[in-house]
Amino acid sequence: MAPLGFREIVRLGFERMVLDAPVAVAVVDASGRVIHTNERAQKLTERQLGTKVPKDLSGAIDIFHLDGRRYERDEWPAVHSIESGEEVVDEEFFCAPPDGDRVFIRCSSSRLRDTDGDIIAGLVVMVDITEDRRIADRLAYHVRLLETSEDAVVVVDPQMRIALWNKAAERMYGWTADEVLGRSSLEVWRTMISDAVRERFERDFAVSGRSRMEMKAHRRDGSPFEVEWIVDAVRGASGEDLGRLGVHRDVSERNRLEEALRRAHRQSEAMLESITDAFYSLDHDWRITYINARAVRFLSQLAGHESTREEVLGQKLWDLLPATMSLPIEGPYRRAVLEQQAVVFEYHCPDRDLWFDVHAYPSELGLSVYFHEITDRKAAEVEHERRERRQELVSELGLRALASDDVQALMDEAVRLVAETLDVELAGVSEIVPGTGELRFCAGVGWEPEVIGTMTGLVGPGSLASYTLRAGEPVLSEDIQQDDRFTPSLLLTGKGVVSAAAVVIAGHDEPFGALGVFSQQRRTFSADDLHSLQAVANVISTAMERAAATRRLEGVREAERSRIARDLHDEALQGLTHALAVTGSRGSSRDDEVFSTLQQVGRQLRGAIYDLRLEQDRERPFSDALPEMVEVHNAMAPDCEVSLEVRNDLPEGSYGRRGIEVLRIIGEALTNARRHAAARRIVVRVTGPGTRLCVEVMDDGRGFEPERQPSSSYGQGLRGMNERAELLDAHLDVRSDGAGTTVRFQVDLEADSATRRTRVLLVEDHASVREALAAVFERHSDIKVVGQASSLSDAREQLEGVDVAVIDLGLPDGFGADLVDDLCHASPRAQALVLSGSFDRAEIARAVARGAAGVLHKTMPLDDVVAAVRRLRAGETLLPLQEIVDLLRFAGDQRERELDDRAALAQLTPREREVLQAVAEGLNSRQIADRLHIAVRTERNHIANILAKLGAHSQVQALLLALRYEVVAVPGGAGPTSAEGFQ
Repeated sequence: MAPLGFREIVRLGFERMVLDAPVAVAVVDASGRVIHTNERAQKLTERQLGTKVPKDLSGAIDIFHLDGRRYERDEWPAVHSIESGEEVVDEEFFCAPPDGDRVFIRCSSSRLRDTDGDIIAGLVVMVDITEDRRIADRLAYHVRLLETSEDAVVVVDPQMRIALWNKAAERMYGWTADEVLGRSSLEVWRTMISDAVRERFERDFAVSGRSRMEMKAHRRDGSPFEVEWIVDAVRGASGEDLGRLGVHRDVSERNRLEEALRRAHRQSEAMLESITDAFYSLDHDWRITYINARAVRFLSQLAGHESTREEVLGQKLWDLLPATMSLPIEGPYRRAVLEQQAVVFEYHCPDRDLWFDVHAYPSELGLSVYFHEITDRKAAEVEHERRERRQELVSELGLRALASDDVQALMDEAVRLVAETLDVELAGVSEIVPGTGELRFCAGVGWEPEVIGTMTGLVGPGSLASYTLRAGEPVLSEDIQQDDRFTPSLLLTGKGVVSAAAVVIAGHDEPFGALGVFSQQRRTFSADDLHSLQAVANVISTAMERAAATRRLEGVREAERSRIARDLHDEALQGLTHALAVTGSRGSSRDDEVFSTLQQVGRQLRGAIYDLRLEQDRERPFSDALPEMVEVHNAMAPDCEVSLEVRNDLPEGSYGRRGIEVLRIIGEALTNARRHAAARRIVVRVTGPGTRLCVEVMDDGRGFEPERQPSSSYGQGLRGMNERAELLDAHLDVRSDGAGTTVRFQVDLEADSATRRTRVLLVEDHASVREALAAVFERHSDIKVVGQASSLSDAREQLEGVDVAVIDLGLPDGFGADLVDDLCHASPRAQALVLSGSFDRAEIARAVARGAAGVLHKTMPLDDVVAAVRRLRAGETLLPLQEIVDLLRFAGDQRERELDDRAALAQLTPREREVLQAVAEGLNSRQIADRLHIAVRTERNHIANILAKLGAHSQVQALLLALRYEVVAVPGGAGPTSAEGFQ
């Protein structure tokens, strides 16, 4: 092989240099044809075009100036060098390859000449600077961040020389970058922080290559400030140490604010700790965010175990309290948050028998709760109410004593009330039997009926009652078995009595007896208990004294009547008989007139003597007294025939005072017929089926027109008969057709009206409740259940002969109080006691407006229902007058409100009703709009119109109003969906 010449060697060297150059190299002739490229140029071109290098680049590649202008052909670096002969050095441009990312190129070009010096081509050298530009952009961005950062940024190289010191560092420390760059960081820091702090920082940094620490530093001028250092080690890709990057932040203001906040918190906590109320706050997840010591103590007490503040903080309130305690407060708390209104309520903890007054205040952060214990206050209120109730019961008992002369009924009611008031199992009255010195157990509660009326011993040493009467003062005994002052009677020991209290029932000259209460558990009776017991005894004493005075007065009256009757019979009637004998023997016309007058006076005188002797003949059989009365009236009116018809079923024997009153009504009817109706014939018909006496007095006299009032004298007689009939609890029926009058009445002969059994009708649709009431009523001898009904229609067939109807308001075929009008029509003297299953004031007001005499809730003890029936029969009112007035006024307001509500609902359009119905079905705004094919905005406009028309503040309020009047219905009977609560 021949050796290469110089030119050949140069050419080959040039080619090798071009091929192996670390840059893209291309040779382009003047026409744009690519003569030669190295491998890097090929790769770069493929990246630009997405294909291999073309032979002619003219028009194949678009390149752009950095400002975005497209390169013209003569601007291409190679073309420019060939055509102008100028070199292009480091010109930058970019192109847009198919992948969309710009490729930035740094290009240099020069001309190539031949041996003759002519330019034959251009040499282009290109470098891809895309990544370099990206790095430069990022560096520029980071530099801008560093320069604009509020935090000082300091970079230290591996030799601990300061390599970066930004503007914030200059402001923070007072040293410029020129003054610290390149200096040892140890030297610089020594002027700013103490050696101890720096050593502590270095120890912390050596552990993990990172440190975060707050410290006190000094500026160049010596002023101190607080700074936070966050320093990280900077390492290369292979883990080599590149230095440290530190971020320094001035935290003086932050620490000052935090300290101020801590002081405020401490002040708040001190205030919350010092207040007498317990306090805690909850976040939106019901977690406790703060709680003072008093609240911790209460919480520990309620939860049943000791807790600390640290254990409680962050816990959910519901997790700390048992369900029985948390449920009563959860509702008010959720309502406070949902409605964003403060809630104040009283909370009773049943497990600990504690009462709390709770105030819950919602806020954006959650709920703040203040509470304090009011157990003592509630106990005082209960005691106050108990005292008031006792005073009320004593007052009611006193009114009952004034309204009735029946001492036995009063004592029965007194022992029941005192047992209920003092919460004892047994109570009783022992009276001194006049003239014997013996004690009789005359009234009691808790004993068997057969015990009442038995003798218990003599007044003197012995039983508790005897000792009380002998001592003449109240007697208390916590354990009657251990009390040596008396010997417990079998009445007490047989019932297991442990503790007792007894007081004297005083009389005018000597005591009437003793009233006692007895407990089967050991008990200490308080002074208030004793005062209540003595007050009841005083009422009984007053009633007994009045009854005794009435008996004495009645005795005096009877004695006076007997004396008058005797004097009239022995002197006046004998004198009249003698005068008749003398006058009748003369025979003159004037004497005949005087004789007739004297005869009439004699008849009237015998009638008066008969009336005066009626009381004296109280024990005389009714079947003997009635014919005698008829004979007297026949004798008094010779021109009138009075006949008597008596059936064989007439009850035998005396009818007592009731019989006397019946005779007086019959006598008044006969007198009216003789004197005022000029009757020629009168028929008295008396029948007696069972224990009821039926009387009819019929005459053929003038009578009176039904639409006209009878004459004044006749009217006085009717009023007298009506008054006596009312005393007998009978209804007097007087009918006249102008040609005669008929007087009818029926009398119950069982007992006096004050003591006969009260006839009760039970109207209740629940058989179990009805039967329970009937069983309780039948246990009382003074009450008789005469009928039971489960509906209004059944009850309307049983209204006659009823004293008290106990009516359930919620009957299947209507409102129970609607029965009151029918009841009063069928039994004019009857009263209605209604039972309600709810505390709805509107329902109670409606019942009172219908004529109900009283309203009781179904949860009341059955014995309270019995007591209410007795009070009604005794003429008492169950409701205070002011409450009745308030209820009637409320009923009127309710009717007006109902009219207003219905008028408002009538304003709703059909579309608004559809929207409201959709709300009732639980649909949200979007679902309602989809169903009705309207926009959500339109749906919201409908809701706004509905709220405005109904005067409602929320959809729930509007929905409840529509449901109440059945404008909408809830599917499946379910209630409206509740708003999402405070979860």
